[in-house]
Amino acid sequence: MTLISGDKRITFSLAGALSELDRLNEMLKMVGERWNLSEKAVLHMNLALDELFTNVVSYGIDHQAHQEVSFSLDHCGDEIIIVVADSGKPFDPTHAPEPELDLPIDDQPVGGLGIFLMRQYTDNIEYRRENEKNIVTLTKKI
Repeated sequence: MTLISGDKRITFSLAGALSELDRLNEMLKMVGERWNLSEKAVLHMNLALDELFTNVVSYGIDHQAHQEVSFSLDHCGDEIIIVVADSGKPFDPTHAPEPELDLPIDDQPVGGLGIFLMRQYTDNIEYRRENEKNIVTLTKKI
């Protein structure tokens, strides 16, 4: 894990493995402390990024290639802008369908709730594919 930190920007990379979820949690706690964020804001960022990272690692990357996922967090006034980049399979979470929450639990299709949670805990999600990388930008008002 590499960490580069400034007053208003923090960047780090994690190995593409679910075992890195604890490190992601630690990094977000550190960000919250450094920028004096509310526990609620840190929790929401953690839930959204946990879902995104889990999806990238579980479905997008080639584990044989030892790929990394990079994170860049910028503190801009009353919001945090988070950019997550990976070189996995193309996937645009902004085009994922909304889950049918009114269906009984046994009738719910597998998947889709993680992206729903990302939408609930952030204020904006953007996606682009650039230089063979997925780049997801999340904005969280604080």
